[in-house]
Amino acid sequence: MKKLGKHYAQVLLAACLSVSGGMTVFAQEEAKRIAPIVGDKVKVENLQVIHRENRLVVDMDLNLDSLDLCPNRRLVFHVLVTDGENRRAMPLVVVNGRKQQIMYDRQDYKDFDENTTVVRRDNNSDQTVHYSAVLPGESWMRNADVVVEEDLCGCGEVLGSATSIIKRMRTPFFAYIRPAVEGKKTRYVEGRAYLDFPVDKITLYPEYRNNPRELEKIVNTINVVKEDKNTSITGITIHGYASPEDTYEHNTYLAENRAKTLKDYVRGLVELPDTLFSVGYTPEDWEGLRAYVDTADGLTHREEILALIDDEEMNIDTKERSIRARYPEDYRVLLAECYPGLRHSDYTVNYVVRAFTVEEAKALLYTKPQQLSLEEMYQVAQTYDAGTPEFNEVFEIAVRMFPSDTTANLNAAVSQLQMGNLNAASRYLAKAGDGAEATHARGVLAMLRGENEKARSYFERAAAAGLTEAAENLKLLNTDSLMTTEESTGGEKEKK
Repeated sequence: MKKLGKHYAQVLLAACLSVSGGMTVFAQEEAKRIAPIVGDKVKVENLQVIHRENRLVVDMDLNLDSLDLCPNRRLVFHVLVTDGENRRAMPLVVVNGRKQQIMYDRQDYKDFDENTTVVRRDNNSDQTVHYSAVLPGESWMRNADVVVEEDLCGCGEVLGSATSIIKRMRTPFFAYIRPAVEGKKTRYVEGRAYLDFPVDKITLYPEYRNNPRELEKIVNTINVVKEDKNTSITGITIHGYASPEDTYEHNTYLAENRAKTLKDYVRGLVELPDTLFSVGYTPEDWEGLRAYVDTADGLTHREEILALIDDEEMNIDTKERSIRARYPEDYRVLLAECYPGLRHSDYTVNYVVRAFTVEEAKALLYTKPQQLSLEEMYQVAQTYDAGTPEFNEVFEIAVRMFPSDTTANLNAAVSQLQMGNLNAASRYLAKAGDGAEATHARGVLAMLRGENEKARSYFERAAAAGLTEAAENLKLLNTDSLMTTEESTGGEKEKK
């Protein structure tokens, strides 16, 4: 650094730096707040500190509107990045009074680097200086401050009283959970077919009405699993349903035997052992009937019909006859629009999936993620740098495949925390359970929101459970608390 003139002003801008390989995560949501410097006469606005991969970017505006600068005065803003042990300088900002600008143009410019931002203060006018600078990224910067120091004597030394920290942000430590190995990966695929049988008959006619299309649905579902080299079918269930317009006894006969007929026909098409097939039946689909009535707008006596359906004391055949007798117009609507949909055949194909290597799992992640276990997806994530889009996307896919799993939700929440998506992280944390890692993640969320005391409570509980990341985050909070106390007491620790 070249020798500078006698008048200096220096300002501190503290900002968080990024997680490894990712973008900046702010420990407080204050990027748009206005920070005063130089005795409240200059304000830092629109401050952004972004650390991506191998570079650190500082971008800000210096608002000079309130600054009345003497003609012979010069302010020099030194922007630095430091963690207390390491220190890197960024280009200067020089604000000159009228006469100092003349001196600068004549000869003083020789004392400054070419990348210095220089402006002459035009008193009594609105004036903003935009500043943007880049440094090579270094690992220690993840928990450093961006600082602008004030040299009051012009001698190149910075006094403690001339140091002002506007922001002090921290990148917390994150804790993921490695999912347990899924010993046997059992999966299933299911569907519903609406086959047409002649009235009161159990004979299946493959070419009758919509039967070709519905049969194709069932056969294709089975064959997709059957022909996949990674899967083995363990069972196929066909469950038949009938509508309630006849007696319960007769409908039992129809539902059971139509399901058996369908099973025999499908088994012949897919050429699988009979031992893999099982049949179930529900004589009358009253749940489907109730769901239809509950949302139907065209029924005059919707509430009365619902009351009959919900009456658990009434004989089931009496229910159907009562609806037909009391509300004939509504019954005709049900008979035409609802009952055909109650005659359906549900099918489920159960299968197991073999284990995969990491490279195999990576190839399947975007094509057949349902075949992967959480642990296999976690292994894929480890092949990417933490915080990268590829790394984060693995956990998003995992939580979509396992939406109720606490580990999937915890890891997705931590991934969102690393990206700074606090609202998304909060939603995942609601389903992440109450383990040490989930408690710690809630502490990280509080820390990133600037709720340090709340964060401390979470971290203490997680640290007591043995989580090392929680202990590290407590150190960050405690270090910042100590620094704040020293600043408020002129550099000495607060005495109790």
